[in-house]
Parts: sequence; C-alpha cells; structure tokens
Amino acid sequence: MAGRWLLLAALLATLPWAAQAESGAAGGPAVDELAGLIAAARRMNPDLQVAALEADAATAKVDGADSLPDPKLEWQVFQWPTVNSGLVPRSPFLGDNMVTLSQMFPLWGKRNLRRDIALAGARQASLLRQEVENEVVARVEIAYAQYRSAYLVVELDRGLKGRMDTLAKLAAARYAQGLGKQADATRAEVEKTRLETEIARAEAERDQARIAINRLLARAGDAPLAEKPVPRPMPPADVLDLSALSARARDANPQILAQQASSQGADKEASLAEKDWYPDVELGLGPELMGGRWVGYNVMVSTTLPLQWGLHDSQVREAKAKAAAARSRNDTVSRDVEKELGDAWVALRSSRQVEKLLRDSQLPEAEIGFESVANGYGLGRTEFVDVLTAEQQLWQTDVSLIKVQFEQEEWLADIEKLVGGKL
Repeated sequence: MAGRWLLLAALLATLPWAAQAESGAAGGPAVDELAGLIAAARRMNPDLQVAALEADAATAKVDGADSLPDPKLEWQVFQWPTVNSGLVPRSPFLGDNMVTLSQMFPLWGKRNLRRDIALAGARQASLLRQEVENEVVARVEIAYAQYRSAYLVVELDRGLKGRMDTLAKLAAARYAQGLGKQADATRAEVEKTRLETEIARAEAERDQARIAINRLLARAGDAPLAEKPVPRPMPPADVLDLSALSARARDANPQILAQQASSQGADKEASLAEKDWYPDVELGLGPELMGGRWVGYNVMVSTTLPLQWGLHDSQVREAKAKAAAARSRNDTVSRDVEKELGDAWVALRSSRQVEKLLRDSQLPEAEIGFESVANGYGLGRTEFVDVLTAEQQLWQTDVSLIKVQFEQEEWLADIEKLVGGKL
C-alpha cells in the first residue's frame, strides 16, 4: 500500500503546471533575442536588400530628371571644292564651313513636371521598401512564435510521456496486487508510443521554424536560437482600439502611401502629356568659315511643330486614363488594408477571449478533474481509462492554450504590419 501511494504522489508531481506557467511568462532574454533577429533581418534579408537598391535607383533618377538634354555639335561643308572636274575632292576647309553648337530648351514647365514624376517614383520606391521591411519583420515574428509554440508542445509531450511512465508503473503495481488489469499497462505503453510520434512531429515543426527564421536572415539553416523562447508581451487593450488603428493605417501604411505616390506621379504624367502639345525651342550658335577664313557667326532658332494630332491626342488620353485608374486604386488599396486590419483585430480580440476562458476556467477544471481521477485510481475507485482520458483532456487544454497564444502573436504581427509600425 505504501508503494502505491508513493507512485501516486510521483504521478501528481508530474502535472504540467510548471510548463503552463512558463508558457504564459514574459522574459527579457528571449524578447531581446527576437529584437536582435529583427535587426539582423533588416540588415541581411535578400528581399529587403533588393528593395533598398531599387529605392536608391529611383532616388538617383531624381537628380537628372529636370536636366536639359545634351547639346548638339554640328559641322556642315558647303561647295566642297574639287580638282579634275570634280573627280577628286580637295580639303573641305578650303570651301565654306559652318560649325554650330545647339541646345534644346523644353518650355512650359515640362522640366519641373519631369522632376515631379521622378520624385513621385522615388517616394513610391522608398515606401515599397518600407512595405517589404514590414513584411519581413512580421514573418520573423510569426516564425519565432511558431518556434516557441513547437518548443512548448515538445515540453508538454515529454512531460506527458513521463506521466505515462509513472502511470504504467502504478498500473503494474496494482496488477501485481490483484487490484488492476494488465490491459492498463498496455494502454500506457501505447500512449507513450503515440507521444513519441507527437514529440518527433513537434520537433520537426520547431526545426522548420528555425530554418524559416534563418532563411529570412540569410544565414545557415541550422544556426542556433534560444533554447527556451518566451512570448512577446501583448499590448494593453486601449492600444488596440480599432478606430485609432484604422486612422494610423491610413496615415502610415506603406502600401496606401505608395499607391498615393503612384497616383500623384500618374497625374503629373497626364499634365506632361498635355504640355507636349506645346513646342520646344532649340537655339544654335557657331562660326562660319569661307575659304579657310573666319567670316562671321551663324545663329539658329528652331522649334517643333505639333502636327501629329492623332499621336498627341492618344498620348493624352492614355495618360489621363492611367491617372484615373491610379486614383481608383487609391480607394481600393485603402479599403483592402482596412478590411485586413479589421479581420486581424477581430481575430486577435477573439483569441484573447479564448485564452482567458482557457486559463481561468477550462484549465483549472481540467487540472482538478485529472487530480481527482488520479487519486481515485490510486484508491481503486476509478478505472485506468478514466485517468488516461482526464490526463489527455488536460494535455489538450494546455496545447489549445499554446495555440491561442501563438495566434495572438501572429495577429499582432499582422496588425503592426498594416499600421506601419510597432504598437
């Protein structure tokens, strides 16, 4: 009898309370590690590096957008003298020569419009780089939350396997005393085998999450991470006001702002297409040589003639249609972002409510139920299958709590991506 009570005490001591307490704790080192991973991703992520280079290219384009075109140097020879009845030409400098340096001058504000278009493109590229950065940060945070969740599931499975060892010993002791069934020990062994499979699956998920994180950081897939990661702290409820989040998204979401920059650039392109109806002016100046002697200057003024009515009209219509389409996309992008934000906000709020129910109600009830059934089994009042069922319910509740905590971190990462920064 004393041995049976010792086994029962050992069984109760292996309840998953300690693992559950850890799953809800917040700690500095792992949070600091996440911040370090995010910082490394900002420096090393290949997609972000490409977006940064594209933004640099668009910015470099601004400096020359309003420049004048290259000048043109022209040399003309008139009445090139020949000998032998014009069969062999003589030196061209013995005839009449004209050298002209000319420059085209776009008028009517065309240069300013070209610069405005380049500025809009540079702003759009910079905002798209910010959008890529926000996406990369969110992916790192979600992958880290997956890594932590898999770690906790592995710990729970190992704890449950240890409890199955204790249950098997208790069942064997009861059977030896003629108080239990041999099938009880067999059920415990089957459950231990199932748990070994679950541990292998959870370890694979943890390794996959680690590889995903390291890939985002452009480093070796097996680079180590914290052995005991902890969750990110959730922001207080007043920070998660949907109206405030929506206003922040409208002001700071890179996708919305990039589309607005694209729309502004399209409007400028439409204005430039209209200005192309107006002619540009080219001015030229150069000396004139006659018989090898400098005899004076030549001045040249030329202008374009907008006679291709169909061409210019089609270009204006095309540019205006593109501008209208870009303005329409402004509203579409804003609505899409607001919908995604609303969906993530509702999901996060629901997940927090589920966590409260699990932590405050379902988990304590499952713990009490398992303790009661385990005590009853030790006293011969309940069957082993009842203990196994109660223990699995407790484990499932703990797993559900881990899952809902992961979902919260996932939805929080999505919300921060949509509003353009940390909460």
